[in-house]
Amino acid sequence: MKEMDEKLHIEMHRLVDELGKFSIHMTIHPEKLMDKDTCEAFVRELLETIAKECFHDGADLVGHIKAFVYSEHKTTLGASLIHQDMPVNITNALDERGLTVGDMTVHVIVHGIWDDTVKHASMESIESVMPKYGIKYEVLQDYYETEKGIAHHK
Repeated sequence: MKEMDEKLHIEMHRLVDELGKFSIHMTIHPEKLMDKDTCEAFVRELLETIAKECFHDGADLVGHIKAFVYSEHKTTLGASLIHQDMPVNITNALDERGLTVGDMTVHVIVHGIWDDTVKHASMESIESVMPKYGIKYEVLQDYYETEKGIAHHK
């Protein structure tokens, strides 16, 4: 298939799926030691805010919104929101050392809006929630999930 035909084919899959996707990988730097409970509150608020922003922008269903945080001590926190009317499910395996730097990944899949809108809603949420918790961040990679869509064509 020609490259243009391939791009059109992939876009047709996206239109049929009606799923908007966005992922971001970043390093987070709290201004001061972030204890286990504060980190959990931060991640919960971030996921809830992303969901609200996506719905504000036209989403009608959550596929999933997930976050994973790894501390410098190799302890972890994982969170998942699978429905807008259900609480965020969190597995908090951080310990009493908390974190002063973390590796964080967020994945967002929602129905009814496209990737660029999901990215915009996610970034607005990150930019509003991070300062509330005194967190600075460095984006390592942000991307649309196109690799899986392309993979089945090769």
